[in-house]
Amino acid sequence: MFIKNKLFYLFILSFFVSCTIQNSDSSLSGINNDIDSLKNIYAPDTRIALWNILIEDNENKVTITAEVDNEKAKADLLKTLSSKYPDIDLTVNLLPEKKTNSMALVNNSVCNIRDEACHSAELVNQVLLGKPVKLLKKEDGWYLIQTPNQYIGWVKSSEIVRFDSTSLKEYKTTKKIIFNKQYGFSYTLPDSKSQIVTDLVVGCILPVIGNKKKFYKVKYPDNRVAFVKKDEVVDIDLFINKKPEENGLVNTAKKFIGIPYLWGGSSSKSIDCSGFTSNIYFLNGIIIQRDASQQVKYGKEITTSYDYTDLLPGDLLFIGRRANDSLPEKVTHVIMYIGDSEFIHASSTFGNVKINSMDSTRANYFPGYVSSFIKTIRIIGEENGSTIEKITNNKFYKTIISE
Repeated sequence: MFIKNKLFYLFILSFFVSCTIQNSDSSLSGINNDIDSLKNIYAPDTRIALWNILIEDNENKVTITAEVDNEKAKADLLKTLSSKYPDIDLTVNLLPEKKTNSMALVNNSVCNIRDEACHSAELVNQVLLGKPVKLLKKEDGWYLIQTPNQYIGWVKSSEIVRFDSTSLKEYKTTKKIIFNKQYGFSYTLPDSKSQIVTDLVVGCILPVIGNKKKFYKVKYPDNRVAFVKKDEVVDIDLFINKKPEENGLVNTAKKFIGIPYLWGGSSSKSIDCSGFTSNIYFLNGIIIQRDASQQVKYGKEITTSYDYTDLLPGDLLFIGRRANDSLPEKVTHVIMYIGDSEFIHASSTFGNVKINSMDSTRANYFPGYVSSFIKTIRIIGEENGSTIEKITNNKFYKTIISE
């Protein structure tokens, strides 16, 4: 009788444990589904929207810690999960914290952005000296930042300088120049034979604090003082008000010929395909998205045929895999048409920025994209949105450029 009762007890216990595990699994499945649904609304592309969710299931107690950069996303996460799963331990943090100024300036000629807070992590982007970035959070000597084209990643805290609201207001009204050569230097004295302070690449921004004959006296975000040649820079006001035109885009692109290819590169030191195209447009007054798979989604579609008949210089051509019954479209490369059947691209195949032709009769014809061509997009004339915008309309640059 005792044995039978014990067996019955064990059966009942195992039944409840089994039900508890199944209910826990069921709850986790529902939680994940609800989180994925909200992610599709608020962060379909986590390269440009913060959506960090950690779910832990310990001793039948589910703990969720979330980080987002959107107030509505925070509110919806709290409302949806709290109402449907009242027993969970839920924390949703909105970044950056509103009580602190979140803007900073890049302090190196080229600052590497990685997908994790360590030097061995993948290089996903670069951002240049003097450009404004938003600080989302700090962790072990690294900052999670967002760039003017919304891209998110990690940089060493030593490579950027945080500005308080007073300093930023003063900086905004200071005359600024942008470096206009592919590569060069700043100097300790108004003399190119004096000690170099740093290297500079095209697109670097510096404020002017004085004049000395053929040099501007400039100041770095960390207060270092240097001199740059006047004939190697342009006034930022002239630069940001550029209107993208065919000749301007082509001339800008050709200055990059021969620069080495680097995955994640976005500077004239080294560059990848989409870093190249985004740089071309930035240097002509327009901000577009960082990656080729992002750039293909915006602008005006011109053709899905690998044919240059209707193309204009500045059009972007996307390469990859077309969608089919079993697989979605996948963009892996972007090139820019420059006229007369030719295109320019930062090519991993050739190892640098190079011009090739779409015409099979030309000596520089490259057949590699014929079978993998997806579509052509035109940016010119489409620069009034949130993902293709004039520099003057960008909220990051508005913090450093006077009206």
